[in-house]
Amino acid sequence: MRLPVGEILAAIDRRAPFASAAEWDAVGLQIGDPERKVSAVAVAHEITTTVLDGIVSVGAELVVTYHPLLFRPLSSITAVPGAEGRVFALTERRVAVISVHTNWDAAPGGTSDSLATALEIRDSEGFASSMTGAGDQIWFGRCGSFGGSVGDLADLAEARLGARPRLSGSPGRVVRRVAVLPGSGGSQVEEAISAGADAYVTGDVSHHEARRAADSGMVMVDAGHAPTERPGVRALYDLVAGIVDRPVELVGGDDNPWGH
Repeated sequence: MRLPVGEILAAIDRRAPFASAAEWDAVGLQIGDPERKVSAVAVAHEITTTVLDGIVSVGAELVVTYHPLLFRPLSSITAVPGAEGRVFALTERRVAVISVHTNWDAAPGGTSDSLATALEIRDSEGFASSMTGAGDQIWFGRCGSFGGSVGDLADLAEARLGARPRLSGSPGRVVRRVAVLPGSGGSQVEEAISAGADAYVTGDVSHHEARRAADSGMVMVDAGHAPTERPGVRALYDLVAGIVDRPVELVGGDDNPWGH
């Protein structure tokens, strides 16, 4: 069955409203004609050169990405390495692109909820707020109960996310309350502390952010940017597969630049 790109866009919007994205974010239809009907739909963590090759090989007419392809203004669209070249290649092949990002983080069952579920965090509630473009406050992280030690949390992260995390505390320490924020959440350390977290799982944590967490008594669990987003990308795959009512090709995994 062929569906208009705009119909797929609207279905995603109902589940994870694009208006709920952070005001600095770039989400929605980034390339393509909303009236064009498509049947071959791909889902990807982000569009890299490797993922672009996969999109072309499966003959996708629309790709739904978690990381926006167009995040900053481009001064040209030419066949060069980087985002400019990927936009050129996709437009040349008439491949539409829909990007979700922080709206999927905030959505029920989205990236943050999926990460909390993967790490067996219970009764989670929102933390780490930001303002939407409409001026509303939205919560992009989750904080809830955990029954186990720091080592147990690290083992779960390795098993469920595919990466052994860096720890700023003793593996034997028991933690009762854990905060999670997929992707790059180091700048939300203070909010995790304020939420009463004994441990905070995120990625891209700097030396000084880890030091602040340690000084406060909170354990920092840096599981990596892409790994902490993997459960949410799998959930995005399920969302899109339900909308288009046909198998959806998950192209290229997350194509992590760190190689794992």
